[in-house]
Amino acid sequence: MVARCDDDGVVNDADLDTLLRYWRAYDALFAQVEPTWWGAVVRNSRFPALHEVNYARVETDSPVGLTELDRVLLEDAIRQAHVVTFRPEWQTELLVQASSRGDRIGWDLVMVNDRPGDDSDPRIEESDLSEGFWTVYRRSLEWFGITGDDVATQLREVERDVLAPAGRRWFVGRERGAIVALAALLVLDGVGFIDHVTTDPSARRRGLATALTRRAVREARRAGAEQTFLLAEPAGAGAAVYKRIGFRTVTQIASWTSAPR
Repeated sequence: MVARCDDDGVVNDADLDTLLRYWRAYDALFAQVEPTWWGAVVRNSRFPALHEVNYARVETDSPVGLTELDRVLLEDAIRQAHVVTFRPEWQTELLVQASSRGDRIGWDLVMVNDRPGDDSDPRIEESDLSEGFWTVYRRSLEWFGITGDDVATQLREVERDVLAPAGRRWFVGRERGAIVALAALLVLDGVGFIDHVTTDPSARRRGLATALTRRAVREARRAGAEQTFLLAEPAGAGAAVYKRIGFRTVTQIASWTSAPR
């Protein structure tokens, strides 16, 4: 297993540290963050179906055992252990252990933009988060393959009750008056992060995701973010699009979820 690096073949520590600053601020929005010698455990009993707020964040360069992570994560009736490691090249044995027991390792490409964005596309606007927006939001989860009612309900509650009060903003792309594309932006501790960039399958390949991302980058800069991050599929078409509009690769991060107990 090899290190996952940036476009020049080297992990950019400064950029990764900036991403971690955002990530820690994001986790702190939720109910409980328990620091550990290897990183932290994040828990929120209100949203038990969401891995992103019930997981382990591994940051250390010292070896960590899978048994130790499971022991901490599987407390309090949590049925699955979800782990994210930001420097997988430091935790090759841990990844081997997780893979050997059948956990599927997922990779996300970390990309960053430190240039001004462009918001000139007239199809793009900021949402006022009215009830109509949330109807489209719920439908957009299906574009990501999220169909479970519990997960969808809790994701919407996180957005409305936790992230929106923290400054989360949504931008939408319209065609013939209907919302057919979405992207979200949150700036925390001076760092921007874009996610949920998605387009209705019937409206794809018309530049909406590109225009939304450019608008979000511009708004992040206006909000004081010197850098704006996002995650992309390493082999997906999105990464090439993001590079064309000024994003560069920082590294790849690894994650996995254990089978239910």
